Amino acid sequence: MSTKLSPPWLRLPGGARHDITGTCTLGRVPDNPLPIADTEVSRRHAIIQPQGDLECWLVDLGSANGTFLNGRRISQPMPLHHGDLIRLGTHELAFSPRPPGTPAPPPASSSASQALPSNLSQCWLMVAEVIGYSQLAQSLPAPELSHQIGTWLKNSRQIIEECGGHTSRYLPEGFFCHWENSDDSTIQLRQAVSLMYEAQRAASPPFRFVLHFGPVEIGTVPLLDEPRLHGAEIDFVLAMSKIAAAQQQSILFSEAAVTHLSAASEVRLVCESPVPGFTRPAKFYTPGD
Repeated sequence: MSTKLSPPWLRLPGGARHDITGTCTLGRVPDNPLPIADTEVSRRHAIIQPQGDLECWLVDLGSANGTFLNGRRISQPMPLHHGDLIRLGTHELAFSPRPPGTPAPPPASSSASQALPSNLSQCWLMVAEVIGYSQLAQSLPAPELSHQIGTWLKNSRQIIEECGGHTSRYLPEGFFCHWENSDDSTIQLRQAVSLMYEAQRAASPPFRFVLHFGPVEIGTVPLLDEPRLHGAEIDFVLAMSKIAAAQQQSILFSEAAVTHLSAASEVRLVCESPVPGFTRPAKFYTPGD
């Protein structure tokens, strides 16, 4: 017997239901997908980002008064679970990934992933992460840490989207984004790299970013207007961020990224390193001095 799919949803004050069918910004202005009329709520206060198979993450956008998850102010992107309570200002919202009274499905038999169509596409892949998050968390008061991280995430998302990219997934200390390859994507990538580099120079907190190019399976999760990416190249770019950290590099390009950017004369070799899950070592580059 098939089970009718239902999107994740929020129970609003008063008991009304708000379905999450794509990236959902919460804030005081009416053009947010979920507007909240509360003077303690910022204009663009927070995001609920669907990613994976009906998984959702909560992200504060540097709001003045903070976003609270189960009574604690968040200072980094956080995954949401059934029954979690989200508070913005005086408003409390309850999250659920499934309809009321529906038991949790077995993880291995997600009907969302089974129904997922996908196509192979050449993509630009970028991961950006805060440098030294643990140290920042120990040294900064919670409101300042939350504001710094949230403002960085908001500004970075704006750069990516204005340059034609898509923020695909939030990570505990950053985000993953992508561009499908097109006639304009090389220009867009160069613009994005330049703007991210400028942001690095002025950023508080400090962050690194890495860039790769390769084939990725792209599909759409049923009920959510969000692309779902999967494949070995995703694992590769996530591993790149760890290599950048180990090499103490704030910017790292894969050989494929350098080739497709036609940037061989603009970079220098950092290292040739093994990549977990891949048989051959890979070369990595950073902008030249």
